[in-house]
Amino acid sequence: MLMFLAGVLEQLDLALEHISKRGVHDARFGLMLTDNAVELALHQIAKDKHSERRYRYINGDIPYAEAEEALTGGFDAKLKFGKLDGQLPDEIAGTLRVMHTFRNELYHLGIQHEEILLDLAEFHFVTACNFLSQMKTARIFWYRDAEIPARAQKYLREARSFSSAASKDFADACRSMQAQCGYSRSRLVTSLAGQMDRAIDETDENLTIVATGVYQHQRQTRDEAVVEFQAWELAFSEGGETEAKKHGWPGGDRRELLVWLMAHYPFKDRRDPIPGWKKQAIRLRSNGNPHKALQNYTSFMAVTAKLREAMSLAAAAAEEEIDRQADEYRERMRDRD
Repeated sequence: MLMFLAGVLEQLDLALEHISKRGVHDARFGLMLTDNAVELALHQIAKDKHSERRYRYINGDIPYAEAEEALTGGFDAKLKFGKLDGQLPDEIAGTLRVMHTFRNELYHLGIQHEEILLDLAEFHFVTACNFLSQMKTARIFWYRDAEIPARAQKYLREARSFSSAASKDFADACRSMQAQCGYSRSRLVTSLAGQMDRAIDETDENLTIVATGVYQHQRQTRDEAVVEFQAWELAFSEGGETEAKKHGWPGGDRRELLVWLMAHYPFKDRRDPIPGWKKQAIRLRSNGNPHKALQNYTSFMAVTAKLREAMSLAAAAAEEEIDRQADEYRERMRDRD
């Protein structure tokens, strides 16, 4: 157990070093290292309970099967067991789950969420330290050939012998690092709201482009544009006809399908969504609970992602046609000269 605590502290200390540099690339490493420390801890909780249930089988209150699943499963299974074991409140678990998703994106896709990445890394770090400082630990043992990592030695005062104080040293270390990382609740909420504002403004601009159209006959209201581009997406998607038939489409060619979808299909968004989205951003900005603010932000970004992406593609296609016309006009002017 002592070597486990040392390993977690090593991860946290290195994460804090990166976060303190306040650069976007360092924030990326800091968030990933923090996530590693959390996953190590969740695995250890399951491991301890799994062993305890095996050797103290009378204690039927220990969820042995769930602990076994957590040991062999992924992050979600470990997170679920941490909640079942009572060591992980729902609110904290929700934040750690979101941050694990961010971690996977950073690891597999490179820099993501660049404008808010430092604030995310700081919030993840203080949330993880809060959870880890209260984690229940089994008895502390040290093995003769074990070598405590240098980064952990400065926190574990009696790391080279049996130490009943190691658990307290670990909790104190987590609280100490938590206080050093520079996290600001108000800055996090402001950053999340600002990122939401940017996504809304971009979609607002794209919707204006789509509604205006390239040619005179393409001009329409913003409400009509919202319905039309969703209809195009569905009409030309795999399974679009099947989906339409479920809602009463009598059949016909693609053009008839498109017209029917615009008139009858129960799209979630049949009106300009921007006013409603802006109200959500205002509510987020006034949210005093950072965990809820993060959940609201990620929920908004996930729910609106398909609509925002489709609108972006539609606007890009319109701008490409405008550029093509401009190039043709310039070519004609050069030919005249």
